[in-house]
Amino acid sequence: MDRRKFLVLGGATIASIGGCQWSNPFDQRERLRIVGLLGAIPSKVINQFESASQKKLEFKAENLPSKLWQELQNYPNIPKDKAPHLMSIGDSWLDQAIAQSLIQPITPSLLAKIPKWQKLSPLWQQSVTRNNQVWGIPYRWGATAIAYRSDKLKFEITQWADLWRPELKLKLTLPDDAREVIGLVLKKMGLRDQPENLVERPDLLTKLTQELKSLNSQVLTYSSDNYLQSLLADDTLAAVGWTSDMYKSQRTNPNLKVVIPQDGTVLWSDIWVIPKGEVEIAAMEWMNFCLTPEVAAQITSLTDAISPSSELEMVPASVKSDPIKFFSQDILAKSELMSPLPPSTLTQYKDIWTKLRSGTL
Repeated sequence: MDRRKFLVLGGATIASIGGCQWSNPFDQRERLRIVGLLGAIPSKVINQFESASQKKLEFKAENLPSKLWQELQNYPNIPKDKAPHLMSIGDSWLDQAIAQSLIQPITPSLLAKIPKWQKLSPLWQQSVTRNNQVWGIPYRWGATAIAYRSDKLKFEITQWADLWRPELKLKLTLPDDAREVIGLVLKKMGLRDQPENLVERPDLLTKLTQELKSLNSQVLTYSSDNYLQSLLADDTLAAVGWTSDMYKSQRTNPNLKVVIPQDGTVLWSDIWVIPKGEVEIAAMEWMNFCLTPEVAAQITSLTDAISPSSELEMVPASVKSDPIKFFSQDILAKSELMSPLPPSTLTQYKDIWTKLRSGTL
């Protein structure tokens, strides 16, 4: 599932998980309408929220991030009595949502109603802050990772440079995404995902181009959706993708090994945002609820991602020993969020990617 293009779960399904039923006209409780990603919130959390808040939660679940983005763009056309008070989007869509005035900032007075916000690490607070305004609340995160067939490869993959090994010639799948691919090459070169302007560093641009051409010769296919299918069908031996996809596949395929490269990776998150319109105070209660220790532990233990909460004491030791969800602090320190690119750098990335995919780089 392409985190960067925000593909969500198929049609506009009303999720019948926990409290996610069609509205009961005889239930006069205050309603909170939320649109989220299917499987991102354990079903029992919805019932727990209803019991604790005495509010009725109407939760519409989409199965692909792109569908969530479409829902947000369509928000102005939804009747007021059916419009969601809160929506989930991927972090890569946040700046577009702000630029298109689709969402509104969470003002200091509203933030005060989300006490768990103050306990988030600076990393996650900064991830949703633009020009000193907070635009969302992260509630789960994951990372870009490498999955490979441990039964077919005679070596362990531990770092990005291993993708250049001759054993993976035409046996590699990479995301169909310029930012991810260029980012992993920069990581392999020991640089940040977002370097200084490449035009001002011709030496860096030359080196990056060489590394990309070399890596491209390893690739059988570029895919952001079906990369694990190719891996499990023996068409490829390694693939780059997202932990949320890999985590589920690894549980049913013991020969699938997943690794977070030692040289660091890129982190992603899903966030709650408030569509442009009237603010429902109960939405603050829900966002805070998702960061409480009890719910953070359920998100981390029962879904394919991790809560950004700093209060994860209730997460079972068996989950904390999972190297996909809880990778080492050393690797985490070398990892970074995918921050917005300056227009000039974005143009360079697009030009490089177009030439790479057309064979003219």
